Amino acid sequence: MRTQGMHIQVVSDLRAFEALKDEWTDLWSRSNGQYHESYAVSSLSWQHLAKPQGGALRCVVGYSNSRIVMVWPLALYRRGLWTMLKSLGSDSADYSSILLDPNEDPVRWTQQAIRTAMKDCGAAIIRLPYVHTDSKLFRFLSATKSCTYTDPRHASVAHLRRIDDWDSFSASLGTLSGKKPGALERRLAKKGSLQAVVIAPTDKSAISELVDWTLEHKRKWAQHASKQGAWLYSQGYRDFLVSLLSEQPDQPAARLYVILLDQKPLATTIVGMGRSSVKGLITGFNEDFSKYSPGHLVVEHMVKWAYDNSFDFDFGVGTEPFKAYWSRNNASQYASVEIPANTWGRVAVNARKLIHRNATGSRFTWFKGSKTLTPANGNATLTNGALPRRADDQLAS
Repeated sequence: MRTQGMHIQVVSDLRAFEALKDEWTDLWSRSNGQYHESYAVSSLSWQHLAKPQGGALRCVVGYSNSRIVMVWPLALYRRGLWTMLKSLGSDSADYSSILLDPNEDPVRWTQQAIRTAMKDCGAAIIRLPYVHTDSKLFRFLSATKSCTYTDPRHASVAHLRRIDDWDSFSASLGTLSGKKPGALERRLAKKGSLQAVVIAPTDKSAISELVDWTLEHKRKWAQHASKQGAWLYSQGYRDFLVSLLSEQPDQPAARLYVILLDQKPLATTIVGMGRSSVKGLITGFNEDFSKYSPGHLVVEHMVKWAYDNSFDFDFGVGTEPFKAYWSRNNASQYASVEIPANTWGRVAVNARKLIHRNATGSRFTWFKGSKTLTPANGNATLTNGALPRRADDQLAS
């Protein structure tokens, strides 16, 4: 698509996709890109997740004067009779966004990107998890008559780069589960020798072992909490994490922090690396020590590591108390969005609404001029025929 000096194309060939790496990385750097917006994350998502699941590349790329100024990595899947376009990323709790040069017009480029995705990607339905509700992407998608989206979810961010002194910051936080920062470590130190380590990206053996350990213990927690997600049991997701941590030794896309008790893993956390922030991906801990809150302790260490290395900390979606605690209740809102891209897609969306209505026994009433559907039986409100909330929403951190 060419419009007044703009050039937008859909990259579907792997070689052409790989050729974007250097310019994409430059755009990511000057745009202060987030973890999920990097070339490395998208490339590894394709290799370990999208391709094995039968996906097809559909990366929307925008050029201005032959320079890349916009990237929106997507993948197309067939789901029964329908084709679905999704963000190119993991199936855990990654955000969806368009990477855009800060000097470009966000309204113009976002509108063109959406039109290109709907017209040229071959999708009946576009489904995007966790779109920032203040973004132009959410604004334009949600304004579409046939758009459906979930109730907004909070995502907490600790603006650590604004902090001058760690001790003063820690002292101002109050307590988490009755404990001040440092108290958990002093308590656990009575049980044995504690050691906190950031695993080097060159130590692939340790990375592989600790990723497996993290997933094993996260699955136990998920089973206990009844929050299993298919991605948590996926070999592809496991390999994706290992690659994030080890495939780029000079600039890893993720880091793994482990706390050892008497030389044995007690708790781990993995964070994705953005340009100026890190994002919590997954945490695991030895459930035998759950009364000592080892998960909170490893997060405390990782937050301090982020501060020491001049990163903000994005805890992702969820209302867990530790996220509000470390972020000082600083939160943004995200909603998952679904929009039909053609008539066949509208058939699918309407059919799913009907199935949901019959399954729940609810009758839905439209309020004129409103995007709220209220079930007559008094069940929870759905937003514009909202997508059902995923059971694994809070698994990632």
